[in-house]
Amino acid sequence: MYSAMLVEDEDDLRGTYKAMKTWGRNGFSITSEAENGVRALELLEKVSVDVVFTDIRMPLMDGITLMKQAAEKYPGLLFVFVSAHHNFEYAREGIHLGAVDYLVKPVLESDLEAVLSKVCTHLRNQNKNGMNGLAEKLFQDSDMEGDLMMVKLCDYLWENIHRQLTMEDVAEVMGMNKDYIGRRVKLRTGHTFRNFYNQIKMEYAKQLIKQGTYKVYEVSDLLGYASPDHFSQIFKSVVQMTPASYKKLGKV
Repeated sequence: MYSAMLVEDEDDLRGTYKAMKTWGRNGFSITSEAENGVRALELLEKVSVDVVFTDIRMPLMDGITLMKQAAEKYPGLLFVFVSAHHNFEYAREGIHLGAVDYLVKPVLESDLEAVLSKVCTHLRNQNKNGMNGLAEKLFQDSDMEGDLMMVKLCDYLWENIHRQLTMEDVAEVMGMNKDYIGRRVKLRTGHTFRNFYNQIKMEYAKQLIKQGTYKVYEVSDLLGYASPDHFSQIFKSVVQMTPASYKKLGKV
């Protein structure tokens, strides 16, 4: 589940936004709130979120300034602006600066649903690029793009990161012999398919743990493991420490 921060100076509006059921339906959880940009920046130093939904006109610090300052410290953090009709020019400036989209007050749940779908697409692309970057590091040479099979394999593994796949599953979807896939992965990465797959999943697990939003058993569940104990065993074999130790390391 993705984490979102709400930044809005009116308490009743924050309550209205939080009550909308579309957050959960689209895989989002509101994990933090702030009444202005200054407070939002303070919170971002303590918690990690995937996207910030912020009002534009607020006391102490407006949404545009918040985005500019946050972008310097937290590259990759996504922003969505919430704007009154008469502040549309500010919203347009936000889009120019790189915001994903904007919502016009009063916010309708159908409009929020459409924006959340767009945010999901951005986040999936970010994570996919990150996983492909990891895959390239695992390759014994850097010509990942020159190996169409490996590109398709990495895409499929990432798109199904929340499942537990076997080489037979992958072979069936890709229409290839599983032994051929195993040999190709070994040739390009020096790892067996299972080890290569585990390293990709554990890299994603590390990202989730670093966010500080999820408990270890929740990360285990998100990655499709039958039990937290099994997940912890795999994590330790790849990362050389337990998930709990890795979580503590991130707090040092």
